[in-house]
Amino acid sequence: MQFKQLKRWPLIAVFAALIGVSAATTTVLAASNTITVRANLLNVRLGPGLAYSVMGQVQNGTKLTVIKQQNSWDQVRLAGNKIGWVASWLVDQNEATTTTAKLATAKRTTNVRQYATTDAKILGTVNAGRQLKVIYQEGHWTQVAYDNTAAWVATSNITLSGNTVALAQPKQVSTTVKPQTTTVAAVKVTTTASVNLRQAGGLNAPIVAKLAKGTTLTVLDQSSDWYKVQTAAGKTGYVASWTVTTPGTKATKAATNLSEATIVLDPGHGGADSGALSTTNKYEKTYTLEMAKAIGSALQAQGANVIYTRSTDTFVDLAPRPAMATKAHADAFISIHFDSSANANEASGFTTYYYNSKKDLALAKALNQAFSSNLPLTNRGYQYGNFEVIRNNSQPAVLCEMGYINDDKDFAQIKSQNYQQQVASDVVQGLTAYFKAGNHQ
Repeated sequence: MQFKQLKRWPLIAVFAALIGVSAATTTVLAASNTITVRANLLNVRLGPGLAYSVMGQVQNGTKLTVIKQQNSWDQVRLAGNKIGWVASWLVDQNEATTTTAKLATAKRTTNVRQYATTDAKILGTVNAGRQLKVIYQEGHWTQVAYDNTAAWVATSNITLSGNTVALAQPKQVSTTVKPQTTTVAAVKVTTTASVNLRQAGGLNAPIVAKLAKGTTLTVLDQSSDWYKVQTAAGKTGYVASWTVTTPGTKATKAATNLSEATIVLDPGHGGADSGALSTTNKYEKTYTLEMAKAIGSALQAQGANVIYTRSTDTFVDLAPRPAMATKAHADAFISIHFDSSANANEASGFTTYYYNSKKDLALAKALNQAFSSNLPLTNRGYQYGNFEVIRNNSQPAVLCEMGYINDDKDFAQIKSQNYQQQVASDVVQGLTAYFKAGNHQ
């Protein structure tokens, strides 16, 4: 791991609690699915964002058919053939009700699990030769239609036939959607620091004005991670969603299990900061992001709320990373890195670092113990580390150096999907044990 001295950006705060995190990338094999509302009462909006007017509401437990997804919003079909948008972080996507699926055959007797992990509950088994209806695949796991729900089997245990089959459509649940006759009050946001008001949504867009901390803005529209806003003086422009707070943002109750936890994943380096190099000049930043996304996918499959400090190859300074965990009241912060020795091929293995023994040590122990069971590299244990992203973190935090990138043996593992998935599975196991033992803030 290497930190380059780069010009600092202004402190970037975390996404507001009402702004969802991006869904894990999957290989979609079917056209649509349904979602189940888990909020007590869910607003249905005219567009994919908090700035759009509310067209109605649906109750907890309602099943809705998804037409398409955009950012963290689902476009859904309602009773009466109405169409609207709902926040994806307020629904569970666990219903196997797609229009078509690919057929596969089980190679051997296979366990069918509730989630994409070997620790998940076994829903049943399928015998060798049985045909399965595949919804989509994610890494080493395949989601199939099983007893009217979506379940998971190991991809290595099935063979895709290349044929497709139609699936029965779900019955449309009768939901009451009451169009509002009055105009919904505009969403207001408040800047959390000195913020640039830009001409368009993007860090390279021209700056229209500088806004002081505490400035109240009216949201006109939302595009990805940017709000189009208007100042009290009538000036319009764009601000990054992570630099403002929305009404109702507040601390959440600490999680007591993984399914209700908020986990911040921090892929080290990014953008101009490439990190350490392999002996073949491959960048550390590439593989920290790949591993973080593998971990995030596995955590989301368990129901966890996952926030990334970066989700693309962009530079994020050190200070904003722990700030994200603080603002989100994260139950755990995990920074992913790869070590580098002074000379190539002279060191090997992975290490779990903590800074505050009272706050972080239990998390470091739980993860390191989970890592030790099946990873192909040497476990160098857990130890104290004075790294800014964990030193300045108010939440339970660890920094994991998951191998030496300039050791050829380690790098062969680091760049392999199999190793990344093993680490992801171990993180799920470690966090599950961490919460089960009563470790939470």
